[in-house]
Amino acid sequence: MDHLGPAILSFAIGFGLALVELISSNYPRSFFVLGKSAALYIYSLIYGVISLVVMLGISALSAQGTIKLEGLGLSNLWIQAAAIGLTVRAFLHIRLVSVTVGSQSFPIGVETVVQIFEPWLLRTIQLDHFNALRAFIEARTQKYNDLADVKIRATGNVPKGLPEQERKAFIADIEKASSTPEIMELYLSFMGRGSFDRVFPP
Repeated sequence: MDHLGPAILSFAIGFGLALVELISSNYPRSFFVLGKSAALYIYSLIYGVISLVVMLGISALSAQGTIKLEGLGLSNLWIQAAAIGLTVRAFLHIRLVSVTVGSQSFPIGVETVVQIFEPWLLRTIQLDHFNALRAFIEARTQKYNDLADVKIRATGNVPKGLPEQERKAFIADIEKASSTPEIMELYLSFMGRGSFDRVFPP
């Protein structure tokens, strides 16, 4: 029972870190539409459970004297739990070599285990995000259905303080867009909900 608290901490950190890393890297300004994505929570839950299992395994081996963790406070169960929660996802992405078959690259190493669930879940989350984002902007696309007007609104509301290259690339994407849903999706993903609501009020 002494190991249960640290194991739960390890689970919480593993779960939270996987969730935050995925959102911050892929959906930093449009994450709010993913609230109902079961795949997002399953993805994070898997890393949380792996962290918990690793923590319980290390605790059991330490109690038997099979292994001994020393240095940087690792003799403390709570520090062990935090360290495992913080590092298990990175550890699971270690690859020794990559094997390429045609256009597909397959990792050989610890990352091989991740290939069982991660690619499918990431694709499902991506599709959930696309569908939820389109559903969110649907009412706005009906209200703002003039393509030229939507382009002017979007390109005219990009902060000048952004890095010039990033700003130009975004405006070029807007200019190339051929539909109002595409422009609104780009604008919301790039600028966030606050700017989107101001430029395209409901």
